[in-house]
Amino acid sequence: MGLLIALASLGLSLIFGTTGLSNFAHGELVSLGGLSAALFMGLTGNIWLAGALAVLALAAFGFVQDKLLWKPLRKRRLSLMQIMIVSIGLSIVIQYLFQLFFGTGVIRIDTSTPATVNVFGVILTVQSLVAMGFSIVAIILVGLGLMYTRFGRATRAISDNPALAQASGINVDRVINIVWIVGGGLAGLAGVFLGLVFNGITWFTGGQMLLLFFAAVTLGGLGTAFGAFVGSMIVGMMVELTNIWLPGDLKFATALMLLILLLLVRPQGIFGRKERIG
Repeated sequence: MGLLIALASLGLSLIFGTTGLSNFAHGELVSLGGLSAALFMGLTGNIWLAGALAVLALAAFGFVQDKLLWKPLRKRRLSLMQIMIVSIGLSIVIQYLFQLFFGTGVIRIDTSTPATVNVFGVILTVQSLVAMGFSIVAIILVGLGLMYTRFGRATRAISDNPALAQASGINVDRVINIVWIVGGGLAGLAGVFLGLVFNGITWFTGGQMLLLFFAAVTLGGLGTAFGAFVGSMIVGMMVELTNIWLPGDLKFATALMLLILLLLVRPQGIFGRKERIG
């Protein structure tokens, strides 16, 4: 659960770090990833091909979304509050489109019964193990890319000071567009694995988990990829382990309560930096 939250939260954190946008439509990218995989599964019959096509489709959607919507809004110099309200409206529109085209029921990507394995006394599905493996590889690749590639250095420069980065010759719009592509692809991958691990996905799966994504990136420190990963693991562990004592969806409340308590003590999050005001 922590790794799947981390996949989606990484994209959310990268987008916030480079643009300052708290994207409330990010949960719908996750839902679209799972729904797209189910659609491609029906067309191809191959789960691997369906998952790959869903990730590519979401990466392309991230590219188009930034080009047609977010970049023009940035050019018009709208405030972050105005852009955030646009993202909330976009989230609602996409949710209604999901209901229109996919219905309100649970949609399964793979209709076969998943095989299980026993790992040190813990019974897991093969799909869960594959999801964990792919998630770890994707997270490591993103982390290494941010640390050691030219694009990663440009991304960190924009996150630290966009005006200075642009004055230094960095193409800010191009970097932000690539961040949207990466964020869309990661959200799509998270949606595919959520649909497989939980044996189905609905129009509101991403919306239901959106607060967990925000809790993870805020807990770790807004705009930091490593912080998003650590925050996601903490949130995922809290959500799943407290289900031993709390019934149903009440388990989500524990992660949000932990977030509130931590922010009272450390407002910048675990890995966030204090900022001087004034």
